[in-house]
Amino acid sequence: FIFAGIGFSMFERAWSLCGMENLLMNMIDETEFTNELLDAICEYNLKIIDIANEYPFDGFYFGDDWGQQKGLIMGPVLWRKYIKPRMKRIYERAKKNGKYIFQHSCGDIHELFPDLIDIGLDCYQTFQPEIYDIENIKQNYGNHLTFWGGISTQRLLPYASVEEVKRETIRIMQIMGKNGGYIAAPTHAVPGDVPPENILAMFEVFMN
Repeated sequence: FIFAGIGFSMFERAWSLCGMENLLMNMIDETEFTNELLDAICEYNLKIIDIANEYPFDGFYFGDDWGQQKGLIMGPVLWRKYIKPRMKRIYERAKKNGKYIFQHSCGDIHELFPDLIDIGLDCYQTFQPEIYDIENIKQNYGNHLTFWGGISTQRLLPYASVEEVKRETIRIMQIMGKNGGYIAAPTHAVPGDVPPENILAMFEVFMN
């Protein structure tokens, strides 16, 4: 399975250009500027997507962090005003020729799952068990989204024992893998201080 990917695809690209606090304030009191900035980013991404679509691959992966440990950085109202319509255009262009759409966002973005399903998302990554009621999320959205991640790089892999890693990995896979729609993986890049034996324990469960 081959990806084409665009990181910092909308919100992150905007705040990296003008500053996080500036962008969040601009979303409230500088609507014209914010729309112009996000439109420029969107148009650039669409050109990249058009070029990529000339090559054979299976799916597009977009990175854009919208969540914090609890809730959205900009809130659902501003996300729906500024981010959703542009991501809709990006997803529609990327879905050309049957491509799958993968979206990365750290943090708690459960409020956006219905919106993301509505605009064509196929798979959400990264799925952090610290911040989601995983059984509830699977029950409510598992028929519409594939979830990628779930094996905690925040608490489990760095700090648990080998046996705890195995037990929790099995538990997560049993819940999220019911009826399919789950890609078992660490929630994010594995930090360098994770004990190697815990990584091997996770892979042992994956392989069995």
